[in-house]
Amino acid sequence: MSREYIIPVFIPHAGCKKICVFCNEYSATGIRKKPDENNLNDIFNRYIEYFPENVNPYIAFYGATFTGMDIELMKFYLNWAEEKIKNGLAYGIRFSTSPEEITEKKMNVLKNYTINFIEIGIQSFYEDIIKAANRPHDLNDVWNAIELLEKYDFDYGIHLMTGLPKSSYYKDLNSAVIATFIGAKSVRIHPTVILKNSTLEKMYKNKEYTPETLDEAVEKVAKMTEIIEANDKKVIRLGICLYGKERENVVAGPYHDSFGDLVRSKIARDIIETFAKDKLIVPMQYKANFIGFKKSNKELLEHSNIEFHNGSKFLLNNIELKYADILKILLNQNFIL
Repeated sequence: MSREYIIPVFIPHAGCKKICVFCNEYSATGIRKKPDENNLNDIFNRYIEYFPENVNPYIAFYGATFTGMDIELMKFYLNWAEEKIKNGLAYGIRFSTSPEEITEKKMNVLKNYTINFIEIGIQSFYEDIIKAANRPHDLNDVWNAIELLEKYDFDYGIHLMTGLPKSSYYKDLNSAVIATFIGAKSVRIHPTVILKNSTLEKMYKNKEYTPETLDEAVEKVAKMTEIIEANDKKVIRLGICLYGKERENVVAGPYHDSFGDLVRSKIARDIIETFAKDKLIVPMQYKANFIGFKKSNKELLEHSNIEFHNGSKFLLNNIELKYADILKILLNQNFIL
């Protein structure tokens, strides 16, 4: 699959009617003002300089409840991006938003633009978790948003979080199970990290909230990823993405620069342990995960019957299987599905 190139445009807290307990976009991005046209062009040109020639990137708007902005402001950003697309400089538009801001009226605006993907921040499919996180929506808003996105044929993904107030191991896993029954093309998952100047920081200091440990988060997110990808849906990002000095704004919680690698290593370890007595041949594209982050699985792998080949499918006792099939067997043997 060819690599996708994305130009990220951060519009911190724009359109947000409430501030979630875990959120502080200023701490997460280091950006404090909405970009104007000059800023937008500077951002675009800066990224284009780093991309290979003749690349058509996506323009992605992050850090905001994009469809929660004033309609004219939203159209300003969309019109700027659409002009880049019409001039052959970009391929399409992506953005993130909140479920309650997906409405029939806004769908009728969005359908006039080259929007390739919309991410909706669900965080959890449990009402008590949504409320405790101070989210601006409820589950009815979630289902309404999904219905409208599918009605207007927009490709969409969802964002889930683990370790929020009121959450539990099985609530978070069940959210992953529910995600497999909807039409989302992909899922993004990250554990709750406490950022400076967030409500969670106050709760943490008042001993009202205890974050997951890194090991707990890796184990849980690995299992959620197994559930989702066993059902042929893709988990596109694992862990919160922070850059440079913004890492210093993490107060506590399971933040790790290579969180995704830790999760993929854990999934590979689960496969090695589950098929320890079988003859398993694994595509080379998965080899780094099987060796593990900082070679964490190397010793276990050396004592297994696992080999690698250049094919695209797994071979389990000479039976050809997809990655999703391997995960289904793994989950069934461990009584998850």
